[in-house]
Amino acid sequence: MSKAGTHRVLDTLCTRGFLVWAEGGSYCLGSKTWEMGLAVPVVQFVPLAIPVMQRMADRMGDGAILGALDVGFEVVYLHVIESNEPVRVYTDTGSRLPPHVTSTGLACLAWSTPERVREILPKVLPARTPETMTDRDALLRELGRIRERGYAATLGTYQTDIGGVAAPIFGAGGAVIAALCVSSPRYRIDAAWKKRMPKAVVAAAKEITQLAQTAGQLEIKAAA
Repeated sequence: MSKAGTHRVLDTLCTRGFLVWAEGGSYCLGSKTWEMGLAVPVVQFVPLAIPVMQRMADRMGDGAILGALDVGFEVVYLHVIESNEPVRVYTDTGSRLPPHVTSTGLACLAWSTPERVREILPKVLPARTPETMTDRDALLRELGRIRERGYAATLGTYQTDIGGVAAPIFGAGGAVIAALCVSSPRYRIDAAWKKRMPKAVVAAAKEITQLAQTAGQLEIKAAA
C-alpha cells in the first residue's frame, strides 16, 4: 500500500477506536480492540475459571495454566497462575506453543473433532526435545488413549525438565473450548504426584466446564 493509503486506513481505525496514535508517530491498540477480544467466546469464561484455578493451585502447591487451540497449529495460554514454590515452571499469558508438545495442547486436540485435527495437523511435527512425539500416526493413537483415560500427560516433551497434566473444558454446546493444566519441574513428578495431580486437574476442569456451560446457556436464553 502507498503511504497515503496506509495513513487513511490508520486514521479510520483511530477514529473508530481500534487504534490510538502515540507520541513519535507510532500506534497502539485501542479500547475497541480490547472490547472485541472480550467478546470472543473462549475468552468470556476466563474470569469464571480463575477462582477455580487459584483454589487448585493453592491446594496442590503447583501453578495452573488455562490454554486453548488457536488459529493454525498453536495453543495459546489464556491465563497463568504461578506456583509459590521456589523452583517452578515459568510461562506467560499469551504464550504460544505447538499443541503436541504440551499437555494443554494434547488435551485440546484429543477432544477436538477428527475433522479439525486432520485440518490443522501439519505434515511434519516439530521436535522441541528428544522426547517430543513427531510421528503423526503415533500422535493420533496417543490422542485416543488420552480420551480413554480422561486427561493428557507429558514429561520432557516441551522442555526436558518439565512435565504436566491437563484436562479438557467444554462449552455450552459440548465442544472443547480450552484445557486446564498443571505443570511442574520434572524432579517433583514422582509416583505420588502422578496419583494425585490428574484427579485434581480433572475435577477442577469439570467445575470450570459447569460454570462455562451454565453461563453459556444463560446467554443463549437472554439472546432468545
